[in-house]
Amino acid sequence: AAGSRTGHSRDAESGSSQGEAADASDASDERVVALTEKVETLQEQRDALVAKADELEAERDRLQSKNGDLSATVERLQTRIEELETELQRARQREVGETEAGASAGAQLSPQQALSGTNLFVRYESKSQPTLETAHDGNADRSEVASNLRLEHHTGFDSSDAAVDGTPYEEFLESTMEYRLVDWLTEMLLYEIRDTGNSNGLGDLYDAIPRIDRAELGATISLADDETEDVPDQVTFDIAAYDKMGNPLVLVTLNDSREPATQELLGELEEAASAVKANYPDLAAAIAVTSSYFEPGALEVAEQATSGGFLSRGSKLSYVNLSRKDGYHLCLVESRSEGFHMNVPEL
Repeated sequence: AAGSRTGHSRDAESGSSQGEAADASDASDERVVALTEKVETLQEQRDALVAKADELEAERDRLQSKNGDLSATVERLQTRIEELETELQRARQREVGETEAGASAGAQLSPQQALSGTNLFVRYESKSQPTLETAHDGNADRSEVASNLRLEHHTGFDSSDAAVDGTPYEEFLESTMEYRLVDWLTEMLLYEIRDTGNSNGLGDLYDAIPRIDRAELGATISLADDETEDVPDQVTFDIAAYDKMGNPLVLVTLNDSREPATQELLGELEEAASAVKANYPDLAAAIAVTSSYFEPGALEVAEQATSGGFLSRGSKLSYVNLSRKDGYHLCLVESRSEGFHMNVPEL
C-alpha cells in the first residue's frame, strides 16, 4: 500500500510538471505572437514614416522649385516696375515740356486751322537775278533760280508764337505735304518738264508755273456766278495756285494716306476742275497727288477724261478738252520719300 501511494505521488508530480511545461509553452507562444504583432506594427509605422518622409521631401522639392519661380517672377516684376517708373518720369517731363512750349507758343491751332489760314507766296531775293521766267525761256538752270527763289507764308493769325498740336507753326508747316508740294511745283517741276522734252506736250502747265504768285492752302473757289445746272456755288481744293490777278492756274487734291487714291477722288477732282475751267479760263492743270498709289479705277477716270487717253502721243498730254480750244492738263503725281514724281503723263 505504501508502494502504491509512492507511485501515485510520482505520477502526480509528473503530471504537474507536464502541465507547467504546457503552460510555459503556451505563454511563450503568446509572447511570440505578441512580439510578432508588435514587430509588424512597428514595421507598418516605419513604412508609413518612410512614405511620409518621401512625401515631405517631394513637397520640399516642389516648394523649392516654386520658390525659385516666384523669385524669378519677383525679379521680372521689379525690372518692369523700374522700366515703367522711368517711362512715367519721361512722360511727365514731356508733358511739362509741352505745357511750357504751349504756354510760350501762344495760339493753339489744329492742322486744318493752320493750313486753311495759310497762303504761300513765290518771291525772289532779287528780280535782277534768275527767276522761273528766266528758266522757262531756257536762260537759267535750277540751282541759279533756287538760290534766288523763296516761299514766304502769310497767315490769318499771328504765326510768330502759334503752335499746331504742340509743334511751332513754321516747323509744322514745312513738314506738311501741302508745303512740300508747293515747293516741288515752284522749284522742280518746270525743269522736269523741260528736261524730259515735254514743254510742248504739257505747254499749258509749263507756261503757268512762272506765273504763280501765291498758293492758297485749303482753298475755296467761288462759282456763284455760274448758272449752269448742278454746278455748286463753290468748290474746295487742298491747294490752289493763283497768278497776281487772282486767277487760278493750278488746282491740287492730296491723298496723304496709306490707302490708294480712289476712282471717286479722281472723279470729284475732274468734275470740280472742269467747273473752275469753265469760269476761269486761265486754269492750266489739275493735279492729284497720293502718298500711296492710284487704284485702277482712278487711272480709268483719268484716261476717260483726257482726249485720246493719257497714253496718247497727241500734241497735248493728259489733256481734258472742254471745247475745241479750252481745256486743262489732268496730272497724277506720287509722293515718295525722295520727293514727288509725275506718273501721268509720265516724265
